[in-house]
Amino acid sequence: MAVLAAAALALLTFQVRLPERRALGPVGSFLLAWLGPAQGLLSRVGDAGTRFWRLYSEIGRLRVENTRLREDIERLSEETLRLREQAQATQRLERLLEFRRQVPGRAIGARVIGRGGAQWFAVILVDRGARDGVRHNDTVVGAGGLVGRILAVTHSTAQVLLVTDSRSSVGVVLQQSRESGVVEGQGGPLLRVKYLSRAREIAVGEAVLTSGQAGVFPRGLPVGTISALVREQGALYQEATVRPAASLAHIEEVLILIGSSSRP
Repeated sequence: MAVLAAAALALLTFQVRLPERRALGPVGSFLLAWLGPAQGLLSRVGDAGTRFWRLYSEIGRLRVENTRLREDIERLSEETLRLREQAQATQRLERLLEFRRQVPGRAIGARVIGRGGAQWFAVILVDRGARDGVRHNDTVVGAGGLVGRILAVTHSTAQVLLVTDSRSSVGVVLQQSRESGVVEGQGGPLLRVKYLSRAREIAVGEAVLTSGQAGVFPRGLPVGTISALVREQGALYQEATVRPAASLAHIEEVLILIGSSSRP
């Protein structure tokens, strides 16, 4: 169609330029009548093609921009997560440092690098060992209070037996009533304190501290709080469940109290 239009335009131009053909004549008039709409159609087709190309180019540019924005969002998300993790680590270390000020003697920080045991992680592995002065039975504490004691030591690592382990027992004293007892691990999230006098009034929420007896743990370390009382019919003593002061299931940093135990 474009070729026909070009031929018709050439014919009209030739007719007009001839001296004896200044008038179009019947053929020229017919061609002019036909060429007018065709030129309009061609013009519209050309405009549509131009708009399509511009739209195609714009879509390509938007795709590139969209890819760049997604990459920026992913980068910012990763940066946000990293900063949030740093902020949480800083808060944990600040609480641990504050607790360190309350503990006498030498203490070194350690990171938890492994967990073992059952659901409540009866044993954890830390990145300090004999080269750092760590010894068997050294006390281990967290930001909230007592975590456990050193169970085994290698040159660069140590295993910590948590207070929740069924093999763990701690001599304790209740802060308000001054009643003495023994806290034992139950292999679950809670502890149990035994050998409490039935004649003594004990309140839920009362703080439980290490008594310092038996020479394993220093005196006065927070162990937990009384969460419920247990009075069995005919029993000589009453017992109580204790919620640990330290968040043992999520602990990441600890303090090892070097030389805190008098037992080898």
